[in-house]
Amino acid sequence: MADSIVTIEKVSLKYKKTVLTDVTITAQKGDVIGLLGLNGSGKSTLLSAIAGLRRTHSGTIKVEGKAGFVTQENALIDELTAMDNLKMWTPLSKAEIMTALTDTELSILKVNDFIDLKVKRMSGGMKKRLAIASVLLSKPDILLLDEPLAALDIPAKNDIIKFIDSFRAKGGTVFIASHSEEMFKHCSKIYLLKDGVSTLLPAGISPAEALG
Repeated sequence: MADSIVTIEKVSLKYKKTVLTDVTITAQKGDVIGLLGLNGSGKSTLLSAIAGLRRTHSGTIKVEGKAGFVTQENALIDELTAMDNLKMWTPLSKAEIMTALTDTELSILKVNDFIDLKVKRMSGGMKKRLAIASVLLSKPDILLLDEPLAALDIPAKNDIIKFIDSFRAKGGTVFIASHSEEMFKHCSKIYLLKDGVSTLLPAGISPAEALG
């Protein structure tokens, strides 16, 4: 389609024990694509390929625009504060970063509330919010999230879901690898990765039923 921002066509890819053999996914602006699958099914590997960090063995991945990848591990430095971590990812000044954190949709993440706190003293929710903010400062068109709600408390989950909804409403495209039923409720399409193949789940089929 003319407005497709990500087109994945007949992709095969091998990483360690992960083997994807036939993955086809299309995403338009404003789509939130859920990637469902058991551990080792290739969800994280596929996100890495979309981000340009892994080569496919066959097939094509076409990305129109800039992609930002938030890994499950959170690429943060424990000994640095939130602000110092953010400054590593952007040429913006401290004042410009604070403006972005308070005057744009990034305010939903509430990073300014712990801007001077060192990462080693942060909760899991704070770390996830900071990791997302560090990627969003570069203003990507596509956001790739690997297990964004894993091990978070309810307030952190709510803020991240609210942010994803806001990013989507402004035309951003999101890919989410997750095990969370709650997260999949906010997806416009859900693809099951199983035995190396992608399948678009029909409406009305829950993730639990698909995995069953």
